[in-house]
Amino acid sequence: MSFSTMRVIRTLPRVRRSTASPATSVLSRVARCPTTTKTAVRPFHTTLAARKSPSTELVEPERKDVSSNENPTPQEKPRAEHAVISAFDLFSIGVGPSSSHTVGPMRAGKIFVEDLKELGILKDVHKLKIGLYGSLAATGKGHMTPQAVVLGLEGEDPETIEPSTIQSRYASILQTHHLTLAGEHSVVYDQDKDMLWRNEPLPTHPNGMRFSVYAKTGDLLAVNEYFSVGGGFVVNDQTKIDENLYYRAVKKKSASSARREQTHGLETDSKTQALPAPGQESSAEEDGPRPTGPKQPPFLFRNGTELLAMTKRHNLTIAQLVWENERSAMTSEEISEGLMKLWRTMDASIAQGVSSTELKLPGGLGVRRRAPGLYRRLFKGFYPSISPSEPSQPALPPAAPSSTLTMASGFNSEPPPEAITRLPSGSIRRTPLVIGSFEHELAPIPFKKAVFPGIDFLSCYAIAVNETNASGGRVVTSPTLGAAGVIPAVGKYIVEFISDDPEGDIKTFLLTAAAVGMLYKRGATISAAEGGCMAEVGVASSMAAAGFTACMGGSPQQILQAAEIGIEHSLGLTCDPHEGLVQVPCIERNSIGAVKAVAAAQLALASDGRHSVSLDEAIEAMRVTARDMHTHYKETSMSGLATSVRIPLSSPAC
Repeated sequence: MSFSTMRVIRTLPRVRRSTASPATSVLSRVARCPTTTKTAVRPFHTTLAARKSPSTELVEPERKDVSSNENPTPQEKPRAEHAVISAFDLFSIGVGPSSSHTVGPMRAGKIFVEDLKELGILKDVHKLKIGLYGSLAATGKGHMTPQAVVLGLEGEDPETIEPSTIQSRYASILQTHHLTLAGEHSVVYDQDKDMLWRNEPLPTHPNGMRFSVYAKTGDLLAVNEYFSVGGGFVVNDQTKIDENLYYRAVKKKSASSARREQTHGLETDSKTQALPAPGQESSAEEDGPRPTGPKQPPFLFRNGTELLAMTKRHNLTIAQLVWENERSAMTSEEISEGLMKLWRTMDASIAQGVSSTELKLPGGLGVRRRAPGLYRRLFKGFYPSISPSEPSQPALPPAAPSSTLTMASGFNSEPPPEAITRLPSGSIRRTPLVIGSFEHELAPIPFKKAVFPGIDFLSCYAIAVNETNASGGRVVTSPTLGAAGVIPAVGKYIVEFISDDPEGDIKTFLLTAAAVGMLYKRGATISAAEGGCMAEVGVASSMAAAGFTACMGGSPQQILQAAEIGIEHSLGLTCDPHEGLVQVPCIERNSIGAVKAVAAAQLALASDGRHSVSLDEAIEAMRVTARDMHTHYKETSMSGLATSVRIPLSSPAC
């Protein structure tokens, strides 16, 4: 039985909340479907009235519309007992353009139909309703939320779906008015009537979804609500349990509820010891990793202060602490291969972006792709190994086997020349036009080309990833897809220009960045619908700064200082995408975020690790800023650049 329990309805009267113990969840059904009980999972119940007509929307409590000038007071979410989650939940492979509006909704749809199958009512479904609320309704069309939801309901997963098939399959669903739930049961689906767009948010989170299914008689069979909370994480209303584990080797049935709820390691019995309070010193007997069970991470931290103390107490780097936590559920070989798989996907998204032959990004803005041109300029004067005149040559080399990692620098000695992407550069040099009179006493300055190779490569890599993301390609949540270019860009720069041990540095880079990301997920947010762009590019820049500092040999104090600098100068950053598309200002902002990450790391490396503002204080400031920020600047496209800029279709990228 899934732990995202839905209310199953067989009769018409209003369903009352169950009074069952919090340790159980109850599903109400009629005579031929007796009440089913399961343990060790918190319940999820909805108080919704069943209706005879599937076209009638369910009764809802009164809520404020996000379009109102009055900023609704956000609901404070409870914090997890500690920050530790799996790095493979924080970094996950998906399809663009948004982790909260594309990856999360696709996962929610898949979870819902899997629950229907498990409850044995999938075959009884004749029709369904999809409700999108808050930010999902405001910007969902530009983020491909409808495509993600319906394909998730068809049983697709964001990690394995073929991106090139998404649009054609979606068009077929709209044309035929049929949806194949879980890939095996066809139902009637008319999107104009069955997908409901509601700008008012549900109370739990701005990114809300409600799925309802109906029998042929029109009776409501089952309903559930899901919330996409950023980074591809999906929770339901009552349990607040992240669903990402379902998409890994750990199945929902067997996954430890303590790990899902971030309470693992906090039991006070003969085998485990409670996490000491902040500032409380542990005894000598407590200094080693706690002798916990096989699914209990040994190093549990709630904030940066505790993380820093653990590195000193156990003489481990931040990356080593995260590695040891991952070993509680995975082997060392699985961790290594998982990290390399993430990096291969990141690297491939860069290669796809710089080698694209398309001139413009999809959508109505007419934004031109810039990564290919930037890449050509960077390699101007190099002998190309791949000629554009060879039509049989693929734009990208074949995917590397899972046991190896193929990159331009290569982890397996030198790569063959054909494995390196080299785009041709123009041979005609034009004299730039100079505006101004040379007769004036203050002469105009002719155009100069300032060369900053590091900045240029970082910008090119970040823009390449985000152009891949904007076109619906496969990318990695880092920690979100709106900020997917920052961490790959900095990692690629390390591998290509700094590293003596690329594979080891990539592992250190990703694990260190993940540790910092965990702190933000617990202490503030990684959702733009809650905290604007500081929750996306701001957090990604902070994570990348920490990872870069670690790969440069920085101390744990310097790593956290770099992370703090990365977020301190992103506080208040708004999320106001034009037309709801993850293009303007998102693509350029990733470029700036990558450069800012390296600048923050360099500042931290030039110091002794002592600084005026701690990372914990900066995260708390971010949480408060996110709480006070108006909804118009939280991924709703209702103000800022979204309403101030008018971009004609023929305009170049901004």
